[in-house]
Amino acid sequence: MPLLEVCLLDDSPINGFLGLVLKKPDAVVWLRTPHQKTIAQQIEAAVATYMAPMFETREILSDDVNSFVKICQAILRDYPEHEILLNVTGGDRLQAVLAADVFRKANKEVFYIDTHHFKIINIGLGESKYYQIAALTVNEFIALQGIKMTYGTRFDPEIGRRSPLTYFIAVHIDNLVPHIDKIRDEWIKMGNVKQSVKWDYDDGRIKFLIEYDAEQDRMKCKFGGGAGQKVVEIFKNPEEYLLNGGWLREMVFLRVHKSQYDDVRLDVRLDKESLPLGNKSENLIDIAMMKGSTLYIFQCFSYPITHDSFMELKSFQQTVKLLNAKGFVFVSHKIYHGFIERARELGVSVVVGRRIPIFTI
Repeated sequence: MPLLEVCLLDDSPINGFLGLVLKKPDAVVWLRTPHQKTIAQQIEAAVATYMAPMFETREILSDDVNSFVKICQAILRDYPEHEILLNVTGGDRLQAVLAADVFRKANKEVFYIDTHHFKIINIGLGESKYYQIAALTVNEFIALQGIKMTYGTRFDPEIGRRSPLTYFIAVHIDNLVPHIDKIRDEWIKMGNVKQSVKWDYDDGRIKFLIEYDAEQDRMKCKFGGGAGQKVVEIFKNPEEYLLNGGWLREMVFLRVHKSQYDDVRLDVRLDKESLPLGNKSENLIDIAMMKGSTLYIFQCFSYPITHDSFMELKSFQQTVKLLNAKGFVFVSHKIYHGFIERARELGVSVVVGRRIPIFTI
């Protein structure tokens, strides 16, 4: 007997996607509102590499209870030759309750997917079991949201080579960030023609020497003291790493790499043409990570917080919302309480200062 999955949709495509991948139905009926048409199309495109079920839509109105119940009853009548099950992971609570009541009275399986604990729950039996699926990549999850990712690197060996220096700066962030700010000012004042120069920081406890070779466009960084001194050389546009926040992005990337992730990408770029018209989200994301069924995106603020930072925070929040992700902002400088409060209002987590090199997720 062919299998039919009836699926309540909401604005998170992953809920419908997982139901199809786990149950592998021969046919699918979407219960969706008019504005969720695109959501259904995105799921259909994403599952095309897994299966080729027949798709049908029953359009619903969220505020018309009687009509919704009749639509559910009609599906049962229209598919007498199918084994039928209902996915109530999407939709709103009232729809889930009403639909579950109709299908359970007809002795049909009703299930809910707990994406946080990787469980699929049989509502009628009150039983749950863990599920496993092939891990989604960052670009696959983003594509599921109807957005195209054009770039995102998995790892650069140079990040590993520079990691001792990256951790050193992050561990001593309160002392070294003001020092780096001063170096940046001097660097800008040099203009386009740079000169070889040395910058030395030594407070008796922290030793940090930077030697810039203008001819080779190279920075040699010596840090630590005595027998424990280390040397890391940075080639080709070294200012991008040291002065323009590269070290902070790499620090976050290294910390994220220590988590139990499925896929991690650095310097993610979204195709502007695939973004909704008028959307003010960022199309550049510092780091993105897939872990289970959740996309995490991380943005780094390596400059002092200003009015523009609040605008960037809002743009980042728009990206978080667009991608159905969880967002984190990492700030290297001391920040005002108002920035943290604004981030909290927007649903974005903030990681500051010395918490950065010990960040876990």
